[in-house]
Amino acid sequence: MLRLNLFQGKSMQHRNPRGSVTLRKSLLTAAAILALPLCASAKDLAPTPEGAQKLSATLGLYLGKLTVGDAPPVSVAVDGGHYTVAVDLAALAAPLNGIGFSIDPAIVKYMLTEQDDGNWHVVSDGLPPIAIHSKQGTIAYDFSGYKYEGTFDPSFAMFKNVQGSLEKATAEAHLPDADEAIAMGPLRITQSGTPAPGGAASVVAHEEVDDVSVDVSGTPGVKTDADAKPVHVSFRIGGGSADIGLDGAPMRKALDLWAFVVAHPSRAEIAANEPAFKSLLRALLPGDLKLVEKADLQKIAADTPQGLFGVADGKFAVAMGWTPGPKDSVEYQVATSGIALPAGLAPPPMQDLTPTAFDFDIKASGFDLNAGAEEAIGDMHFAGDGPVISEADGPKIGAKMKGSGPILVDLLPSHVMAPAIDLTIEGQARFEGARPNGVLKVHMRNFDKTVAALKGLGQLASPEMIGGLAMAKSLAKTESDGALTWVAEYGADGSIKVNGLPLGKAP
Repeated sequence: MLRLNLFQGKSMQHRNPRGSVTLRKSLLTAAAILALPLCASAKDLAPTPEGAQKLSATLGLYLGKLTVGDAPPVSVAVDGGHYTVAVDLAALAAPLNGIGFSIDPAIVKYMLTEQDDGNWHVVSDGLPPIAIHSKQGTIAYDFSGYKYEGTFDPSFAMFKNVQGSLEKATAEAHLPDADEAIAMGPLRITQSGTPAPGGAASVVAHEEVDDVSVDVSGTPGVKTDADAKPVHVSFRIGGGSADIGLDGAPMRKALDLWAFVVAHPSRAEIAANEPAFKSLLRALLPGDLKLVEKADLQKIAADTPQGLFGVADGKFAVAMGWTPGPKDSVEYQVATSGIALPAGLAPPPMQDLTPTAFDFDIKASGFDLNAGAEEAIGDMHFAGDGPVISEADGPKIGAKMKGSGPILVDLLPSHVMAPAIDLTIEGQARFEGARPNGVLKVHMRNFDKTVAALKGLGQLASPEMIGGLAMAKSLAKTESDGALTWVAEYGADGSIKVNGLPLGKAP
């Protein structure tokens, strides 16, 4: 059972919740380029022409071989005491030109040194500007002060250590309905990898970034030209960090699958070798895979046409457990504090009811990802040009994933805070049979203060709302500190009880 335990403490004021996934794609693009390791202390081996040929052949397994006359996507040359590997991004993307995807000419260089323990020392001290074009638009990246150094261990197909940094990264995106400008930096990344049972790998990575800004101009999300009203929105983030832990990743098996796809690049070629392809897919199914990712952001501000929104701290976390049998789980947490709305956005009577902090923690468990994946692999058929998985077979995947046992959805203790609200909720829903059943617990402090604030809304608070609050108070259990608690039980037969008192009749 995975449990993050990130939001500990008695109230939001005593926590340090930070995090958001704004700009996630651009941040991950920069992070992926930086994700390389710190050098080891093994003895370096002198490069040779034969070594360059061997290295080139190994890279060809995963990057493919171009026909005679095409510019090679990767070249390997002896350069002093190391090999220089030059990656031509434009040539690497050339097979995708037919679907409207391309990269402007750009050469990324790596200095590789073979070591006497079988590892490879990898160094780079710069990145060129990179412009990517697709049918959805263009995005251009520029990097300043980029450096990384690391050691790759072929025995488990993973970098053993990573240390990377850049002074600044910018990106400009031009989309059909908007233009975006993104800037961030400095950025620092460290990573380590270790062997795990069954030929897998465990990875731990940490990233820190300062001064992130995003500016968006245009008409994002409009349906028709008549709806088009140009807007300008800007986001600023004072700083942030992210931590990723991946345990039991089948990296070597993933490379084997990738090499197979490179060697069989068309659907027809995969169809002719379908049993081998499916065997490689099944080998990827983990025996025990765990993922934990956390992100923290500070001083978030969004300048919009409605005014300035602010969050002092934000926190995001996700955890997943994937093992054989119906015991897989995924948990999601998000929390903020110091929420500030634009002046005048909420009318004065609503200000005491407007949340200033919250955290939510929800977890689903009891499903079987391996069974669903096994069904999906078995249902794949590559011959012809129809869907790889037929419409008739699709529902089988979800059914196998669900299995015969209940799916549990747990709302772990979660909170909402406002000047006149102090609310905690938790509970569990069991999905089995025709109807879900479960329990929901609501704990509220200063209930009378909340009611007074609601009554202060005047005509915005209907008599039915005020009457419902009076009824709720009559059903509540009063705790020793004066707080009120409601425990609602929902039966599979449709019955409802609140603090043990039946409400209505089961259908």
